[in-house]
Amino acid sequence: MERRKITFPLLSDPDSAIIRRFGLLNPEYPEGDPAHGVPYPMTFIADEHGIVSSKFFEGSYVNRRTAASILALEGEAVAPARDVEAEHLTVRTFLSNEEAFPGNRITLVIDVEVAKGLHAYAPGSRGYRALELRLEPQPLVSFGETVYPPSHPYVFRPLKETVPVFEGHVRLVRDLTLAGGKEMADLVRSADPTLTIRGSLEYQVCSDRVCYPPRTLPLSWTLKVRPLERERPPEPLQRKRH
Repeated sequence: MERRKITFPLLSDPDSAIIRRFGLLNPEYPEGDPAHGVPYPMTFIADEHGIVSSKFFEGSYVNRRTAASILALEGEAVAPARDVEAEHLTVRTFLSNEEAFPGNRITLVIDVEVAKGLHAYAPGSRGYRALELRLEPQPLVSFGETVYPPSHPYVFRPLKETVPVFEGHVRLVRDLTLAGGKEMADLVRSADPTLTIRGSLEYQVCSDRVCYPPRTLPLSWTLKVRPLERERPPEPLQRKRH
């Protein structure tokens, strides 16, 4: 806490009592193993009454969703957003984190406001370009699937067709997980430990009278990667094995 100037309380669970009560003890590390007693990585979100409202589970301790990512998924923006000009849309986008560590899972958020009187096509629309976030391959980042809000059916009577569309505010979210390994370590040690993520937002909008041509909006984000904390605690605080 002193070294990193952490000001909020940290709790210690030396006998893994709380870990066991939550059913999170990782059985891969038996007694005698230096890692015995560690939990599966899990984050619980509780309200002011102590009621757990949601939880985020990670299959490996190597990958951890950041607190800022959780806040973004809960609808909170903790990082500066950037406005991007687009035809027939207002687009605001941000990464949940401006800085992250190898193995972190962060969240990319794109807020789209479709102009009044228009609709954008949702996935599953045949014959139209659906709203889609495409990301260029980045060897040091793995991408999750884009999560869309619910769409609603739009009935176009002249063509006797019904298609899924978005109107008004649309939020797209997508997880990004930073890799580990030598290439990431080389980046962290470099003079500019910055990752650039590039992609585009594809869409098509129509009114009840006019259907506009499909559009592609280029997008990019930068993320600073910080080195992992590998310094051991002072000798008196180190966990001893006998």
